[in-house]
Amino acid sequence: MKYYVDFEATQFDQEIISVGCINENGREFYSLVRPHSMRKMTGFITDLTGITSAELRRAPDADEVFERMFDYVDKSENVQFYCYGNCDGRFVKMTMRHVTSFKAQCMLGLIYSSLTDVSPEISEIFRTNQSVSLYKLADYYNVAGVRGHNALADAKILKQVYEHTRGEVLEECPFPEYVVKKKERTEPFHEPEPVSDPHVTASLDGTTYGFASYGKAADWIMSEILPEKAEVTAETKSNISNRIVRAAANCSVYHGYVWRSIPKENKPQ
Repeated sequence: MKYYVDFEATQFDQEIISVGCINENGREFYSLVRPHSMRKMTGFITDLTGITSAELRRAPDADEVFERMFDYVDKSENVQFYCYGNCDGRFVKMTMRHVTSFKAQCMLGLIYSSLTDVSPEISEIFRTNQSVSLYKLADYYNVAGVRGHNALADAKILKQVYEHTRGEVLEECPFPEYVVKKKERTEPFHEPEPVSDPHVTASLDGTTYGFASYGKAADWIMSEILPEKAEVTAETKSNISNRIVRAAANCSVYHGYVWRSIPKENKPQ
């Protein structure tokens, strides 16, 4: 069973303050969630989501909400959660620190372990190296729904957008602002040397490059992607390596490429 999920969270602690979910059959779940610390609620989040501190003080806590969500989910078959963007997994992880109910822990653990960010896949379909706005995709497919950071509304939009993209084949990106712009270089672009046992890969426009380590990938970024006059230091390489690690962990975009790590068990023997 497919579930399309979205969360809103506090600005700094990134605790969930609302959850919206809809399954492939259209059955919905929505609730506000009272965060562990109300002091973390900021005016920025209220302006963004429309959720006020007064509403959250009256809302059930994460234990109660995710116990109810556990009952909502059909566990008689394989469960897969889909989200849009790489923040939702982090929101789940940060909220798990404060739940004490076994059912709530099971629910959050199930979401975290089966959560897939579909934005890299959709970016590839739309022939771009950037994450396309979910609302722009909704407009492209004439998807009805409220635009504006409501967890359930966004989950419902995601469901429709994802279903529209199944089998979609585009020759070029229909959004000019997301068109990949190749950087002009005074020297030819050098592809990385192929490796037989890659640890991390970078993909763009149907081409995938493999690297034996995050350090090797960072070396390639520094030599081929960074501006020619950019300062390159040991700290630069460390920062780039760390960003590649994070991008690969979430299959997200960094420097125009979709990065993926290859677990040892998936490597050819």
